[in-house]
Amino acid sequence: MSYKILLLFCLSLLVSFVSCNKDDEEDDPNTSTHVFDQTLLNSNNLISSVTLIEAAMSDGSTADCYQVVFKCNPVGDGPYCPETINDIGGVGIYDGNTNPGFQVMKAALWDAMEADGYDIVDENGNISIADPGSGAPPSGGACLEAAPDANLELTFLIPAAPKNASSNDEIEIVENVGVSVDGIPLTGHPPSATQTNGGPGGGGAIPSIDPCGGHIDPFGYYHLHFGAEAMNEVLEANSITDVSCSNFTQSQTAFVGYAKDGYPIYSSHDSDVTEPTDLDECYGHTSATTDYPDGIYHYHISNSEAPNLPPCLKGISAQDAFTYE
Repeated sequence: MSYKILLLFCLSLLVSFVSCNKDDEEDDPNTSTHVFDQTLLNSNNLISSVTLIEAAMSDGSTADCYQVVFKCNPVGDGPYCPETINDIGGVGIYDGNTNPGFQVMKAALWDAMEADGYDIVDENGNISIADPGSGAPPSGGACLEAAPDANLELTFLIPAAPKNASSNDEIEIVENVGVSVDGIPLTGHPPSATQTNGGPGGGGAIPSIDPCGGHIDPFGYYHLHFGAEAMNEVLEANSITDVSCSNFTQSQTAFVGYAKDGYPIYSSHDSDVTEPTDLDECYGHTSATTDYPDGIYHYHISNSEAPNLPPCLKGISAQDAFTYE
């Protein structure tokens, strides 16, 4: 083989090697063009390796999404419904006429529901408790507390490179918002107590929520209606002193998880421990974070609102952003 031929052969191998490396970089889950960073999630709760797939999106397009599969119910939970009117349980959001609002599950709540026409306390002071996964609540109303199913697998699709939609996704009741750092579904406002099965006289019921802002879904998996990292601040802001969140580390600057549109969610303060003053209607803004020092659009959770998750999302999400089996 002549010197020129050998040189051309070596050059072709070099070009091929560089090309392969470029392709590998484009397929790398940590590529700089992608926002999602699996190292921010709790790997102990993952069931399988994170994979990059093409998924159908909410606007009819397709896009690369990371498929993340978590085990369900990875944290301690409760308390929920108290057994008697003299006990203290978790918290609930009551939307009836008497004493409405975010409050502890104790005598004042049951007295309010009784005043509004529910028959939720028997003659011995026992609270009517029902599992929403077992059918309609009792005709007089109930405190709802579902049973867990530890065998479920939760799958989330997170866009690799977030893309803004033409209008905000206004989060509806119990709509999936995203996934927490621990693999827990983040979920919109819990169901209305007064509209559950027809209102007073028709079996209205109040979902029980633990002091960290979550509870078991009727299908068996624990999900959060609050960003748990700011829960004690929320409780304090709403003058709740009977209970506190102890199952999640409280932090004003923690990474909470990813919204289903691919943007990160953080606790109530920026990384310099200042409370942002420029948040938009979705509780979001663009600034540097500890995990994204070059700056990124991200959401915050509120340290006073109940619930405190972003009320809307800016980006496009996958059509099946959250599934379970």
